Amino acid sequence: MEISEKILKTGKNPKADARTQKELLKRSGVDLIEMDIGEPNFTTPDFIIEEAYHAMKAGFTHYTPVEGYLSLRESICEKLKKENNISYLPEEILVSSGAKQSISNALFALLNDGDEVLIPIPCWDSYPNMVRLAGGVPVLVELDENNRFEPVLERFQEQITDKTKAIILNNPHNPTGRVYSQNLIKKICRLAMDYGLYIISDEIYEYLLYGGDLVSPAAIDEEVKRHTVTINGLSKSFAMTGWRIGYAAGPREIISAMKTFQSYTTSNSSSVTQKASEAAVKAGKICAQNMVSEFAERRLFIMKGLREIGINDFYEPEGAFYIFPDISKYIGCRNKDTVITNADVFCRFILESANVSISSGSLFYAPGHVRISYSNSLENIDAAMKRIQKALDSLS
Repeated sequence: MEISEKILKTGKNPKADARTQKELLKRSGVDLIEMDIGEPNFTTPDFIIEEAYHAMKAGFTHYTPVEGYLSLRESICEKLKKENNISYLPEEILVSSGAKQSISNALFALLNDGDEVLIPIPCWDSYPNMVRLAGGVPVLVELDENNRFEPVLERFQEQITDKTKAIILNNPHNPTGRVYSQNLIKKICRLAMDYGLYIISDEIYEYLLYGGDLVSPAAIDEEVKRHTVTINGLSKSFAMTGWRIGYAAGPREIISAMKTFQSYTTSNSSSVTQKASEAAVKAGKICAQNMVSEFAERRLFIMKGLREIGINDFYEPEGAFYIFPDISKYIGCRNKDTVITNADVFCRFILESANVSISSGSLFYAPGHVRISYSNSLENIDAAMKRIQKALDSLS
């Protein structure tokens, strides 16, 4: 049996295997504290659930236009104008089954085989393989770890060739929690325009900020807007990860091409989810305020907790709900037959010794780090810190 080379090049998704392992542990009775969660641990607001119920009762249970209901796209246009200062028409919006699909749509619409995409690392682990599946070549560009994971323009410039087609920006940033300033966004956009590159701007953590505002590249000027596909969704801001709803906004020609690709893969996103999402989009960021306040409290709590147990080499996250400490000082330490040789082994040691799951930085192309999510209760975060401390105390 011959499997597609594109699939073989991507390999198995390690996070999918990790989810399976965690599920087996929980089913066997292990009291597992999950600190690797990539979604809000909140339930979807009641008014959104009620809107979905009313939509089903009203008969919105059939196919929708591939691009999504017009009323939802109009609401997205209003949101982008009000909150992001970007003007779009409904035909420049494509609703998809999650922001992940929106990114994939953009890559398939833009890339020819062999086209290169610049990806700052650390990064969300899906980006490089999504590029590969679309026939492109991911070009990984290291962020400046010594300067709060700042993008270094010279590093990007050095990697640009006649095959470079696009750059992927993620702001607020997963896994580091970094939020880019307006000045930095302008510089990156200027570089992209100088070389005729497209920008795929992943803004899925938009509302999860702890001071300051988000700057969308498409809001910089009209030239940048013509070269930018803005990606967003409702998963993180409205605790709707399971509903699978995202959207892209961009130049009509690109959105049309993305629509064509989507029409041959998934067609439309869920009709019921679209109707519920319309209510969420209209509610706007005020709906996420309570959740953001809780995340802000947890953020301070986990930073204090990590410092108290000796994990203190990290930057204060400015957005999202992750903290990304460097654990290099534990490399070479041992516990009985276990020698910590890298972040993967460190995470496995913490899982097996403390029953706490965290994510290895190798998933994000930063092998000396771990990503710890504070999408959990203060009680569980406190318990996790105590368990991790006990495990670390056993190392020599």
